[in-house]
Amino acid sequence: MTQTLEKEVAKTNLLPLSAFVLKIASRCNLNCSYCYMYNLLDKTYKDQPMVMAQVVVDAVIAKTKKHALDHGLTRIDYIFHGGEPLLAGEEFFRYFVATANSAMLPEITPVFALQTNATLLNEKWLELFEDLSICIGVSLDGDKETNDANRVDHQGKGSYDKVASALKLIQSRPKTLQNWCGILTVINVNSDAVNTYEHFRELSVGAVDLRLPDATHDNPPPEIGSGATPYADWLIPIFDKWFQNPDSDFQIRLFENVIGLVFGSQRTTEDVGGKMSNFAVIETNGGIEPPGALKACEEGLTKVGLNILTHDIDDVYSIPLFATFLSGADNLCATCKSCPVVSVCGAGKFAHRYSSERKFDNPSVYCEDLKKLITHIQRKTVEALPSGLRSQMRLTPLIQVEE
Repeated sequence: MTQTLEKEVAKTNLLPLSAFVLKIASRCNLNCSYCYMYNLLDKTYKDQPMVMAQVVVDAVIAKTKKHALDHGLTRIDYIFHGGEPLLAGEEFFRYFVATANSAMLPEITPVFALQTNATLLNEKWLELFEDLSICIGVSLDGDKETNDANRVDHQGKGSYDKVASALKLIQSRPKTLQNWCGILTVINVNSDAVNTYEHFRELSVGAVDLRLPDATHDNPPPEIGSGATPYADWLIPIFDKWFQNPDSDFQIRLFENVIGLVFGSQRTTEDVGGKMSNFAVIETNGGIEPPGALKACEEGLTKVGLNILTHDIDDVYSIPLFATFLSGADNLCATCKSCPVVSVCGAGKFAHRYSSERKFDNPSVYCEDLKKLITHIQRKTVEALPSGLRSQMRLTPLIQVEE
């Protein structure tokens, strides 16, 4: 993207930020091979404090409250992240939640969530999260063989057994299940797609968020090339099986989001949709940053010179990279703007558009996969409608893609 365009983007009327991903611990007890924090291009985590200090917590709460009041927000979402957030310790969570509730209620409702690898979870942790009303999400990539291909500790030992035990513990506690966010999975196309789906059904996890591995045009996924669509080919059999057997107790968020967008939903996520974004990352040292996945692009890209100790949240709007991200599909490359599925995919995840030559002025490195998946979902869902309704709505395929 040119400097001129970036300057124009920075002046647009962007959304207020209502969600903050808090990197409360900058280290992890796992060493997942695909992790953007530790095993791709960026190594700035080495300069970060290991745990977010109390002075940073106080500033986070004060500055996000100010931002909410300035923009008329009545809710702020805090997502505890890492590294592995449990490494911050129990007292961190007690202090953060108590301070946020005291400072914000009743004008603003703080909502708390946690994404964990679950290897450290036990009864004591779950009791704490129940008391503090913290929603729990767990990372798991499939069955033991699939998960342990990438999600290993620093000695190379797989994490599946510990996570499976933690899931059983979660499922044994009705109060924890009230604040259960589901499973986050990074797709492994070398695994059996339907077996992965069936395994999650057997685990009774309730909801799965299927994510494409973080990659860029400079470092594309090794399976992509010469028109291949391995990720769509992996996802489509899962979609067909899931769609043919509807079950409101088992959600696959990627598919639900695509279906909604096909039929005009305005809901957007970091992965699909392309509407304006409304979140930022705050690092352990207080650094205010765009999405962590940008660490897959180049060293230090997310370091934009803002810190919660010295800046206001509104200062993100003056940073070209931040503004480009927050503006969503308003600033896509020419190829994406003319694409018939852009209203659904929104060019995909911001980081996946990156190249060192053209920066973010590219389609997603997963462009062909997204096209194939979206058009397949659209065709299947339209075919499931009564013929009279299809005719009345004048529904036609978004684009013809050979399957």
